[in-house]
Amino acid sequence: MTENNELTQYDELNEALRRVGASADIAECHGLLSGLLCVKETVDSAAWISHILGAESDEDLELNEDGRALLSALLGRVLDQLNDLDYGFHPLLPDDEEPLAKRAAALAEWCQGFVLGLSMGGVAALGQLPEASDEIVKDMAEIAQMHADAEEASNEDEVAYTEIVEYVRMGVLLVREELRTISKPHPDDVVVH
Repeated sequence: MTENNELTQYDELNEALRRVGASADIAECHGLLSGLLCVKETVDSAAWISHILGAESDEDLELNEDGRALLSALLGRVLDQLNDLDYGFHPLLPDDEEPLAKRAAALAEWCQGFVLGLSMGGVAALGQLPEASDEIVKDMAEIAQMHADAEEASNEDEVAYTEIVEYVRMGVLLVREELRTISKPHPDDVVVH
């Protein structure tokens, strides 16, 4: 996938979201969209934009053309990544040069957004998911509560963070695949006329 230059820098995207009045940061927005798109093939853009902007209804949305373009590009990016046959999906998080505390906080927000996205997409309870997905989502809910306060990260902390990010990345792909399998009709359910 060729990435739009507007969608490459974490801090730039956060600033762009602030300019359009978003109540969530880019990590949470990306997680929310990822969760929604794991459940649904398409997303009600008005609903998730309302959530991101903290609007109560569509009538409360005040979004200029640049804001709509930014959010549409973000939606397209997440969809492209999830559909990438080479497993090109990655949670949108700060660069590795950023302090571990900032990256861990963003990962927690991303996971919070993902769990919320699943809920907004129609997953009402964890028991509705297949066992592997259920466990992954429970883990993500725990990661969403994670706090990293250390000023200096040890090498072990960096390794642990990298492993958690990879677990989340692959977990999202598994959850999506299992939810897509559930939603497809079984051969016995197909009626031929």
